[in-house]
Amino acid sequence: MSEAHSLGSGLSWSDVISRRLFEAGCTLSVLPMCGLRPANVRVAWPEIMADADPDWISALPDDSGRMPRPTAKAIARMDEALGWLALIDDDRMNWRRAICLRLVVHPISHRHRWAWRAVGRKLGVDHKTAQSWHERGVSAITKKIACPAFSSSQIPQKAIEEFI
Repeated sequence: MSEAHSLGSGLSWSDVISRRLFEAGCTLSVLPMCGLRPANVRVAWPEIMADADPDWISALPDDSGRMPRPTAKAIARMDEALGWLALIDDDRMNWRRAICLRLVVHPISHRHRWAWRAVGRKLGVDHKTAQSWHERGVSAITKKIACPAFSSSQIPQKAIEEFI
């Protein structure tokens, strides 16, 4: 790996890639799920309330129960990190599946919804093998990103500096 760029605080490139993938999973989990599919014909104008009762409006529940929507910057970082999954070769599809299953996190607690044993059952292997596939997948991504022949727009130096 390239040692020209210092990661600081004992982090390796694989650690940073793993954290960015986890961050992408967290961002993905709080994206709104409604309105993602084509809907019926509708008007884009908002509904107008001609005679609104102020007591009724103040009695509406607040939005504190909802997770805040991610910022455009967070979504861009998520898109970049999820794009890294395509760097895993097609003959290593199990590595990619292990990473994708671990990307699914709870939007509030940020805990993985798929424990390692569940990932192993889903993939039909032991949980230690699933962990190994995850680590190898992250390692494959890391090697391809740190390669100098790779496109400079996809090298994560800027992203790493923002993360650290």
